[in-house]
Amino acid sequence: MTNNKKPIGVFDSGIGGLTVLEKLMEKFPNEDFIYVADQGHCPYGTKTEEGIKECVLNVGRYLIAKDVKAIVIACNTASLFIKYLEEITDIPVISVIEPTCMAAINKTKNNRVAVLATIATINKGAYQTLLNNNGVEAFGVRCSEFVDFVENYELTDPLGQKIVDEKLEELKDKNVDTLIHGCTHFSLLEPNMRKVLGDINYVACGEPTSIKLYEILKEKSLLRFDENNRYVKIQTTGSKENALMNMKWFKAPHEEIEEIEI
Repeated sequence: MTNNKKPIGVFDSGIGGLTVLEKLMEKFPNEDFIYVADQGHCPYGTKTEEGIKECVLNVGRYLIAKDVKAIVIACNTASLFIKYLEEITDIPVISVIEPTCMAAINKTKNNRVAVLATIATINKGAYQTLLNNNGVEAFGVRCSEFVDFVENYELTDPLGQKIVDEKLEELKDKNVDTLIHGCTHFSLLEPNMRKVLGDINYVACGEPTSIKLYEILKEKSLLRFDENNRYVKIQTTGSKENALMNMKWFKAPHEEIEEIEI
């Protein structure tokens, strides 16, 4: 198989990264995709650094063995450990953090940006550092509870609004004009967030990451332009039933979900 006809690998700790896959499928209509939801080890954001690194390498090795031409880490917490994946492969590995951060910097008018993310992502400070280095004041909020909610409840469950209200309380007097969904699960709760913070800028990872991937694949002559009856494989290391229950919002066409062991 020629390099440009190989699939693109995408992974997340769970189903949140499907928000990124959705945008990638729109941006790359001729590309094949393999998406891994590592639900058997979800959430990543409350694990130790060593635990997250192990998950990232295990899923990364799995996708490399599937002969993908690039890997998109559709998970902010896992993106913090991108260097370990880059050390074991020559294919492009794309993090969601930098492109998402730059999109927020381009949108803010008052240079006050909220970052909602998991405990691990906020503690590492990657978003805060990038924002600060570009003259933007960052307000980080640890929201690992959002991941648990999205992975285990219907999005319409009233509990969603309750936990969003509680977590965003501290932002009400911060005068932020832009909010980064610093976890791919979080954009699914944006309607709840708008009820608290109103019509500010909300920046999700999918669109900026798709643009970054396009630039990299174009530069390396890995884009696929030929007509292709493409496949999109979605695999989970957890329960297929649980995945199906919590990804009802994902309407893009894909093959039947598979359970895998990693």
